[in-house]
Amino acid sequence: MIRHLRILEFALSTLLRQKTKNFLIVLIFCFVVFTLASLLFLTQALKHEAEGLLSHAPDMTVQRLSAGRHAWIPVSYATAIARIPGVKAVVPRLWGYYYDPPVGANYTFMGADALPAEVSNMIEGEFFKETDRFGCIVGRGIAEARLLDPDDILPIKGADGTLIVLRVKGIFRSDSQLLTNDLVVMSPENFRRIFSVPEDLATDLAVRIPNTREIDTVALKILERLPDTRPIGRDQILRTYAAVFDWRGGIMVAVLGGCLAAFVVFAWDRASGLSADERRTIGILKAVGWETSDVLELKFWEGFAVSVLAFITGTLAAHIHVFSFGCALFAPVLKGWSVLFPEFTLRPHAEALQILVLVFLTMVPYILATIIPSWKAAITDPDMIMRQ
Repeated sequence: MIRHLRILEFALSTLLRQKTKNFLIVLIFCFVVFTLASLLFLTQALKHEAEGLLSHAPDMTVQRLSAGRHAWIPVSYATAIARIPGVKAVVPRLWGYYYDPPVGANYTFMGADALPAEVSNMIEGEFFKETDRFGCIVGRGIAEARLLDPDDILPIKGADGTLIVLRVKGIFRSDSQLLTNDLVVMSPENFRRIFSVPEDLATDLAVRIPNTREIDTVALKILERLPDTRPIGRDQILRTYAAVFDWRGGIMVAVLGGCLAAFVVFAWDRASGLSADERRTIGILKAVGWETSDVLELKFWEGFAVSVLAFITGTLAAHIHVFSFGCALFAPVLKGWSVLFPEFTLRPHAEALQILVLVFLTMVPYILATIIPSWKAAITDPDMIMRQ
């Protein structure tokens, strides 16, 4: 143990004798680790947020397709689906998108007679009553963009050109922005007036299936009875979100490929050969009695010390960047593009597999690039090395 500690001490002293060179190496290495770790942490955190949000989503959503596009679905389809064994409830839903020219953003409109208790608790104010047919609840982003307070009016232009004036009865709280930032909840009657939707049509159907193992079977039966529909399970939505985040993360890696390529060239340069001073040092150590294993251990500790310092620094910087500053450098690309995108705090969620992948992508190549050329010099005759 004392022998290994002495070799480690000598390796650290060797690194300190070349402060400027090793500082630049650590700086480049740290930036590469910071970039990769930020992308991994942000992608995993967004996946975790999506899983949490979709945990209360319907077990299955049934849409109607027309010419390959999402179309209005007849409410009568709910009765046919409710007769399928394994289906507990089918609820028609009304929702859609509305473009607001003054803000230049798309709002999400939803028609509902009432809200679930957990959603009602997110509202600052009171939800519209059944007798108040022109009341609505707006998200925090819309309220800030339109400078709205409770009892203010929100004019909306319907599909037929008619101006419909809604009165704000409540505003969703800021802690629910991820769900409600661009949301406007109104009565079903107003929703149908704005979008000119007949009484017998809905946007889609939310299907409740208590036994999740029967979801695939129910989906097949729905397609048999209603071939113009598209059943979408909750797991399919989760996989879609995961694929989107992975795809966008891959785009960022491709955009930052120049930095990664520079690191690869740097590691390759390290592996291609040693400097004259490094070869001379190895020759002297061999001449004074060091074994080849001792030289390799020395170079291992040098590469390990540099890579660990850069890895820890880059990972901590990435953690602070993602979970304290909202990953300001990369979040706009991975989150998407939206005028009213909500502000929310990401929760740390990293898996051991991610850390291992990061280690194998950064530390392992650098340590190998340090040991391989040293091994070539260590097995060479010391006298030949010193003559060179």
